[in-house]
Amino acid sequence: MLKGLLLKESLTRLDVLIRIRVTKTETWNIQNPADYQPSVWTAISFEVEESQADLLAEVLSELLKPRWFIDASTETTVYVIFPGMVFKYPKGDGAQRELARQYGMSLNIPERQLDWGE
Repeated sequence: MLKGLLLKESLTRLDVLIRIRVTKTETWNIQNPADYQPSVWTAISFEVEESQADLLAEVLSELLKPRWFIDASTETTVYVIFPGMVFKYPKGDGAQRELARQYGMSLNIPERQLDWGE
């Protein structure tokens, strides 16, 4: 099972939500958003069958607004999804994690936001 978290405000279209199983929705008040981000985020925890993980990652990468990302993982694999780019690597691979983090910084995503669980 691929499980992840996306922010509703990061998507250009919401029809992708029909492709996922929403497991939890929360509203977060953000104390220090970047200048292009709203101060209230809608966090959507989701899951899909592992067989759909690669396809969903590609679809999400096409729908992300600039300077946002989504992270998700299976039991063994991490997906870090940026606009137009997907990093997929084995859990615990510090070098690949750092490559994804550096890529996010190159997109001007605030460094403090580039922290995802594995």
